[in-house]
Amino acid sequence: MKRLPFFSRCLALALAVSLLTAPAAWAASAAPQLVLSTQGAATSQTVGLTGLPADTGSLQITLNLSEGGTSYTYVPDSSLNADGLYTTYKQNGSAVTLYLTAKSGTLTQNGALTLGTLTSGTPFTVKGASGFKSLDSASSETLFPTVGDNSSNQGNPSGGSTGGGNNHSDDSGSTSTWSITLSQATGGTLTSSVARAAQGATVTLTAAPESGYVLKTLTVTTAAGKNVSLSSQGNGRYTFTMPAAKVTATAAFAPESTAPTYPFTDVPPGVWYEEAVHYVYDQGLMAGTSEDTFAPELTTSRGMIVTILYRLEGSPAVTSGTTFTDVEQNSWYTAAVAWASSKGIVSGYGEGKFGPTDPITREQMAAILCRYAGYKALDTTKQADLTAFTDAGQVAPYAEAAMGWAVETGLITGTSTTTLSPAGSATRSQAALILMRFSGLFQ
Repeated sequence: MKRLPFFSRCLALALAVSLLTAPAAWAASAAPQLVLSTQGAATSQTVGLTGLPADTGSLQITLNLSEGGTSYTYVPDSSLNADGLYTTYKQNGSAVTLYLTAKSGTLTQNGALTLGTLTSGTPFTVKGASGFKSLDSASSETLFPTVGDNSSNQGNPSGGSTGGGNNHSDDSGSTSTWSITLSQATGGTLTSSVARAAQGATVTLTAAPESGYVLKTLTVTTAAGKNVSLSSQGNGRYTFTMPAAKVTATAAFAPESTAPTYPFTDVPPGVWYEEAVHYVYDQGLMAGTSEDTFAPELTTSRGMIVTILYRLEGSPAVTSGTTFTDVEQNSWYTAAVAWASSKGIVSGYGEGKFGPTDPITREQMAAILCRYAGYKALDTTKQADLTAFTDAGQVAPYAEAAMGWAVETGLITGTSTTTLSPAGSATRSQAALILMRFSGLFQ
């Protein structure tokens, strides 16, 4: 006989005494039905019962196993881990006796109960069960010398089936029950309060992610593919109402997402341009001015903006050079300027000049972005009313339509409620924000 810890031995003794000293009554109704997780030999078997007597507050059952020369471990089902529920077991050769009791209330409300899992280092089968005893809240005992064996009906706590194996009803007229199949991927476990349930019964699912994982999705579907509504109870517990059909509960777990880290020490958390800087950095549109600085207040040059659009386009191959006399060959912006010029996105100052290192003005940026948007077949005809800005008349004629479009689409806003500052320069932080908004136009 397997020796139990002192508390477990005391609990087993107390349960046995209470069951033996209670008024015994041989049950005239159908015996409870035994349910197994698998039909063949395995190193782990989940055991359940259906057809339990009403108001069952304590029970004892002996499981007859195929292997007597090995030790068995019993782990109660997660539904039995609540306060006021006590479980223990003892082994005698190939027989393992389980004891379960509720300090108050009952062990089950619908006659079905998943007892837990037996494991062993040697594959085994559950040959049957006997010696079932139960106590109700009035300490009346019900005895069943034998327990219905449904090992041939894998995973079905109620035994033989009707309707193609989807439900079961025994000769005593008991309520039909349907099976609950659990499906889960790596990263956590999914358990059910019962292996089968009757229509209208409340079933509790418990999803327990492993360390470093979170529950991504949990669904319950019928064999016909219909989704069953779930209600969150907190702490990874979800309930659903059992339909008149067998169901499959599927849990998917995913690694916990960790916030990305950024190297820029000059972009403080919460500053208005933080999100924009992170966006252009993640998209590869803008890099830092050093390993740990972004230089948000540094003025953006014309060559920088054209290079960013060139990257946004995917840095296509350039087969022709540029005609601008101030764009040196093999410079970091040479290919970008040549590409933008060939697509009509930039035209330069005239007299063969582009000014790649000149600070870009707000109206120049509006014009370049508007041309690129047109090149990408976006609608650039929408115009904002700029009369609210006192300096709207300072917008250069070539940039008037582009500035109206940029303000209308929200790419550019005023430097105040009444000023547009068309000739003002754009800092790297401002450029990052404009580019993030601009990228949103393509989504």
